[in-house]
Amino acid sequence: MPVLTGYSCALKIRPDMGLIRQGLEYIQRLRGFWGGGADAGLDLVVRQADAPALASPNFGAIEQMFMAGSFSLLNLRPGVTKPYAQHVWVYACVNAIAQNIAGVPLNFYAGTKKNKRLVESAPIVKLFETPNPMMSGYQLIEATMIFLGITGEAFYILDRPNITAVPKEIWTFHPNRFEHVPAANGGTRGWIYRKGGQRIPLEPHEVVFFRYPNPYDDYRGLSPVSVASLGIEQDYHAAQYNANFFKNGAQLGGFLESEENLSQEEFDRVLAQFNDRHQGVSKAHQIGLLEGGLKYKEAGLSQRDMDFLEGRKYNREEICGGVYKVPIGELGLNEDVGSEAREKVRRKQFWETTLDPKMTLIELILWSQLCRGLTGPEVWPEFDRKSIPALQEDRELLLGQAEKLWAMGYPANVVNEYLDLGLPKVEGGDTGYIPFNLQPVGDAAALPATEPQKATVISIQDVPPKSLPAPAIAKRDPKSYWLNFNKLRTAMEEKFHSKIKRYFYEQRKVQLQLLADRLGGDDKTVSAVKKEFVDDLLFDLQEANEKLQKMSWNFWLNAGQEAGQAIYTELGFDLSEFVIQDSAAIDVLKDKLIKVVEINDITRDKLRETLSEGLSQVESVSLLQDRVREVFNSYEHPAHGSFSRSLTIARTETGQAMATARDAAMDQLKVEKIEWGTAGDGNVRNSHIAQSGMVIKRGETFPNGCRYPCDPAGAAGEVINCRCVGIPVLGD
Repeated sequence: MPVLTGYSCALKIRPDMGLIRQGLEYIQRLRGFWGGGADAGLDLVVRQADAPALASPNFGAIEQMFMAGSFSLLNLRPGVTKPYAQHVWVYACVNAIAQNIAGVPLNFYAGTKKNKRLVESAPIVKLFETPNPMMSGYQLIEATMIFLGITGEAFYILDRPNITAVPKEIWTFHPNRFEHVPAANGGTRGWIYRKGGQRIPLEPHEVVFFRYPNPYDDYRGLSPVSVASLGIEQDYHAAQYNANFFKNGAQLGGFLESEENLSQEEFDRVLAQFNDRHQGVSKAHQIGLLEGGLKYKEAGLSQRDMDFLEGRKYNREEICGGVYKVPIGELGLNEDVGSEAREKVRRKQFWETTLDPKMTLIELILWSQLCRGLTGPEVWPEFDRKSIPALQEDRELLLGQAEKLWAMGYPANVVNEYLDLGLPKVEGGDTGYIPFNLQPVGDAAALPATEPQKATVISIQDVPPKSLPAPAIAKRDPKSYWLNFNKLRTAMEEKFHSKIKRYFYEQRKVQLQLLADRLGGDDKTVSAVKKEFVDDLLFDLQEANEKLQKMSWNFWLNAGQEAGQAIYTELGFDLSEFVIQDSAAIDVLKDKLIKVVEINDITRDKLRETLSEGLSQVESVSLLQDRVREVFNSYEHPAHGSFSRSLTIARTETGQAMATARDAAMDQLKVEKIEWGTAGDGNVRNSHIAQSGMVIKRGETFPNGCRYPCDPAGAAGEVINCRCVGIPVLGD
């Protein structure tokens, strides 16, 4: 442990503080403990008006006071020395706060507040999962809140060599074991940890100090217990009174009266006989026999007795509601419980006014005293407030407002920021869309002129009633229909293209780092490199698959929802009635999750092939990393025809998600027939040109084996890079 040297403090004491004076002199004699010689040790200045000379210290008494055992920082009178163990309401309130907060996951994030990403695997994350061999992360946060609730302070001792290192372990102990070491500038230079008779100096980077603000102390926190000390003491003694009340025979029920004076012997005899027959709970309501002119007079309930229970209730409300701000419903009491709706509001207020500020305190102190100084990318802690059921109702309301704003044409990123949803920014989210086929706002470009055709007016058959009546519509020519549909498809394709490029970029970084970590630097010996097994050098397939599936699933739902709503709008129905999660499309998309991971299989096969070749030629680590870069760079350059692999993936995945949702929407609207429509340009494959304009019954297959364009069940050669569209055909 480091040694702290040379700090000063000034204490003003009263003449009657003899023991304290002895203690100060004794500390002065401990200067050698601090290192640096006598001149570099403690510099204590005792200011006292007309005080006598310090007496010789009684070392036994001083050691007992300053060195042995723990002492209480709580300003309580004798009797309540351990309020968490002795007082039921202190225990209940502190425990309710501690367990609720400890039950909220503490996550770590990197990036920026507006565009943050969850850190799932890092030393700091593992540290807070198992901070030390004796505690879990839950227990660490629980102990932190218990110490804060009792003393207004909590301490972490960090096992680390300097401020830039992630601690190996975190330990927390009762705050009364810590003493602050003031710095010359008024701050805290360090801490002294007392363990029995030992005094262990700690530097600032070895301690995280939580405290509630204390206007009367620049260094230490304000204990909630000390604020409620009078009420706690009164209630504690009232509880003791109750215990003694029943232990000693319950309350006085009446008086024995005599018109004549009794001698002491007669008085003692009568009292002993009466008590022997009637005193005690088990002897209540026995028949009394009186003699010598004695009369029994029943005692009435005094005002003091009537106020006793009311006083205990007042103390409870003062401690629970006034100091800790814990509703009695959280403590298991039902006397003031209202309706279910009222209790939801009360619990929400408990989280917002009591628990959330305390979670923010933990987050900010961990950031400023621990995370901010660590090397590497900046990370910060946040409690997962989305996992708190009491706060989810507001979030559902916000999401409903967000959906309405988005339907009005406000861009997704603008809505996210305006409502403070805390969602990451999305690619293309700065563009707004209007309901009609979800075209970009302001895009009023007219469709290319086509040869005039005679409009065929038809009606929808066997369509279930919706919120809007089914109007008569004019069937458009396939070319114009495709141009209109392509605006939406292209916008969604660009979004996913950006996502998949980012995904490959992150995957490349992981792969390059794996080579560096497992093979070392450029000076790695060739023989050592040659012994490595290739699959051990490749990225984790399961982790990559989970990330790809999560990214793809969220996009599919978004693209499918918009495509299905476009069909509803096109046919004259309320777009809000299409919900992709409630449609047949959801099962098809789930099946796609199994196939989408083939993207990672292909990447690993290419990496395995090129790295095996490089290792067989005994290449250096830097050359092997160049091979990795070539694999991923090829994804952005055309490999087949005019399409790069990332664009091919984006186009195919977008087309399949939208086509699946369009088919599900047509199924819900009872559309019986579908027409194959193409782009009509030179990039359309021959098999699609051959069936352009062909109409079949929905559910059957076109000559190329697809039920509709971009059918996920179709052959790869008919689906990859397909831009065709299925056109609903109504009537004849």
